Amino acid sequence: MLWVMAVFFGVIGVIRGLRREIVSFGGIVLATFALFQFDVLLRGVFLASIPRDQAFFVQAGLFCVVVYFAYQTRSFGGGYEGGGEVRREGGPRANRFQDAILGGLLGALNGYLIWGAIWYFLDINDYPFAPLITAPAANSISAQALNAIPLVLIGNATGGGGSQVLTVIVVIMFVVVLVVM
Repeated sequence: MLWVMAVFFGVIGVIRGLRREIVSFGGIVLATFALFQFDVLLRGVFLASIPRDQAFFVQAGLFCVVVYFAYQTRSFGGGYEGGGEVRREGGPRANRFQDAILGGLLGALNGYLIWGAIWYFLDINDYPFAPLITAPAANSISAQALNAIPLVLIGNATGGGGSQVLTVIVVIMFVVVLVVM
């Protein structure tokens, strides 16, 4: 499902274009960063006394609200002027094609981040919807893919100590968004 959602969001990225996907990427990364940084406070204090399924809904709900608003924002700059023509070097068609391809790649990354974060919330809450949704079987492809979800891969969430890596990624993302503006 992780890779299906990445492809689905890649198609959305082709339709939306690179500039809008950059804004969405910024919101998704910041939401992921915030939920990772405040995980101990959120789960240890505020969600400690509620059942795991409700804790999942709170975490996923907060994340999805931020993602929704990240996808509702307008793109930076005035890259498109009158009649939908792009006014940059290389001609309008070349820029639209490049914009679509790069938007698709960034959209696929956004889908990977979104679905990976939701899978991470399921995993840390011990898959509270059994028997509908259960943990992957040991040594299965899904169990191996669990090591490739964003917060485990980037933040080293299961082993700790990945906070610095995630902080550097957020700073780099912020600089990229400023340059695009």
